Amino acid sequence: MKIKVYLSLLISFFAWATPLLPAWVAGTGTTVAAASITGFTLVNADNNLDLFALTPGMVIDLATLPTRNVNIRADTDLPLPGSVVMVLTGAQSRIEIQDFAPYALFSDFQGNYFPWSPPVGSYSLLATPFDDPGGAGASGAPLTLSFTVVNSVGGITGFTLVNADTNGDIQPLTSGMTLTLATLLTRNLNVRANTTPATVGSVVFDLTGPQTYSSIENVAPYALYSDLNGNYNAWTPVGGTYTLTATVFDAPQGGGAQGSGLTISFVVVAPPLPVRLTAFLAEPLGPGAVQLRWNTATEEQNKEFVVQRSADGQDFIALAHVPGHGNTTLPQAYQYNDKQLPANLTKLYYRLQQVDVDGTRTYSPVRVVAVVPGAAPAMLQAFVPTPADGQLHYTFAGPATGTEELVLYSIMGQRLGHYPLAASGTGTVPVAGLAAGTYVLHLVNAGGSYAGRFVLP
Repeated sequence: MKIKVYLSLLISFFAWATPLLPAWVAGTGTTVAAASITGFTLVNADNNLDLFALTPGMVIDLATLPTRNVNIRADTDLPLPGSVVMVLTGAQSRIEIQDFAPYALFSDFQGNYFPWSPPVGSYSLLATPFDDPGGAGASGAPLTLSFTVVNSVGGITGFTLVNADTNGDIQPLTSGMTLTLATLLTRNLNVRANTTPATVGSVVFDLTGPQTYSSIENVAPYALYSDLNGNYNAWTPVGGTYTLTATVFDAPQGGGAQGSGLTISFVVVAPPLPVRLTAFLAEPLGPGAVQLRWNTATEEQNKEFVVQRSADGQDFIALAHVPGHGNTTLPQAYQYNDKQLPANLTKLYYRLQQVDVDGTRTYSPVRVVAVVPGAAPAMLQAFVPTPADGQLHYTFAGPATGTEELVLYSIMGQRLGHYPLAASGTGTVPVAGLAAGTYVLHLVNAGGSYAGRFVLP
């Protein structure tokens, strides 16, 4: 509860006689206020914790902060004022009136600070306490603070070679290094740029050599050939000498201030690939279907391609085996139409597993496809024959690994039992003794989620 102090009728008379100007504009009042501004504190708006006290003339380097989502709190003595008016000028302007503690320049909700990402530049902040809400009543002692916001941006500290099959680090990639692909566990690689601070606005890549490539990464990890939530896309380098440059910027898409960069040169020693994949495309083919197309320039001892699909980009399941052309120096074109899509998914992930005659396997980059809404063939069908034989008959036409289980649910979601999926995809589930009504047979695997609804008479 705020205590309002009245000094005397004489002081009240002079306050009445003073021209009625908004007290928060002048920064002074006509009566003595109960509180004063004692200082300012920079707050982390992500976790609502104090970062440090702001002092006159301070330089705030955004690159050294754990977050760019901040706020500024005006600190007061006791008893608390009825309101605090804050006026910010400089690179960004703002007027804020706060009636309740904490008195935050960019406001808050019950102590949950709203974020402010300050632009680089010079600022002046004036805060004035008042006896009453809304910047009314007598004003107390104001406080003015001048500070500057800079961004040293940061830079590239090094590069790391990444296994794009497992997303694990292989080794640091340094200038002058020779990479012998035959000694690595995979030829599906990527290169991550390591930065300080760990999060920057963007990283711009430029690769030159036998293969050239340019890219911009706005979100960590900053990968030369990009990634999807840390799932690295694959790059299979050909032999030769490369130069790689990465540069930090403090804004997305290579915008804003430029930080420091790093350039390295390295050599790749790569024996010829048995299969040279020149293109791999995955595109919607109307509702309920996806078309995959890929091309090769040459093939050596190529047994087959295994088309694989995933619902999450991590766990893949085989859809089809497409025979290769063995040994050929002529360009070849391949196609596969996936017409048995799992239900209730908005996107799917596809890749190719290339298998040599000797069993060696390599993988293509992953392709992401937005599923076109619409009717798709039912992959899991369940029915009770007439006359009933106490068994639910089912047919599953989707891809399977042979380890899946079918789960039987009531229409209310009660789990009634689980049964191994028949190797042929066609089998039965016992339902004798169940009450008449609607039930659901459910199956989940890496390819997606499938359900078949049936009615017991």
